Amino acid sequence: MTDTRPTFSRLTEGKATQSWRAAVPIVVLVVVLVTFLAYLASSVSSLSQRANTAERDANQYRDQVVAMGKQVGDLQKDVALSRSPGRTTVIIEAAAPAAKGKKAAPPAARSWAAVTWGELPNGKSWTRVNAYGLNQNLENGKVYRVWMQPASGDPVEVGTLEVDQNGSGFAMKADLPGIDQGKAVMLTTDASDAKQPGEVVARADLPKMKPTMTQASQGENQARSGSETQQMHKEDK
Repeated sequence: MTDTRPTFSRLTEGKATQSWRAAVPIVVLVVVLVTFLAYLASSVSSLSQRANTAERDANQYRDQVVAMGKQVGDLQKDVALSRSPGRTTVIIEAAAPAAKGKKAAPPAARSWAAVTWGELPNGKSWTRVNAYGLNQNLENGKVYRVWMQPASGDPVEVGTLEVDQNGSGFAMKADLPGIDQGKAVMLTTDASDAKQPGEVVARADLPKMKPTMTQASQGENQARSGSETQQMHKEDK
């Protein structure tokens, strides 16, 4: 009799062919899924980089706006100070050379400066200097500077005078010691990197004054407090 039962090899070959056919869609799906995930990862990375770049640009723009706002505020403050008459103005003038047999130098040849001194609402003071008769070519690279000598402590630099073709210079500085703390103002010739006054060209004492800005601020605060108290009493009634 002939054996008509299927052999083991035929059974396994058929099952293997059917298994591969069934696996093909799954493999394709996995490949598509992996490709899609890779695309998403790439897109997320690109978006993250763009977001970081946009945030960095926004921070730079914000810093620029803040810096510009500060510059505008400083300019407005300088303009206000340049128009203010201050509390007082003193004149500092170089002494005439006392040489025997020679006449004193004419006033136009002497260095002098008008120093205006005022106060700020925060209790500090400011100084504006207009200097004339300055030497355009000082020896050894020296420069003209103006210093304020407070009642106590070291001199405070007001600024360096940049001499123009007419022998004139200008300097202005705020946030100096209070109006009641000034003792003297000096015009000096210093090394370009000096931290202390050098040779004194001219000097003048500052008058003794009492602050008024702080008192005015206190008066405004008291008036505001009184009006608020009256308003509260009216509301209680």
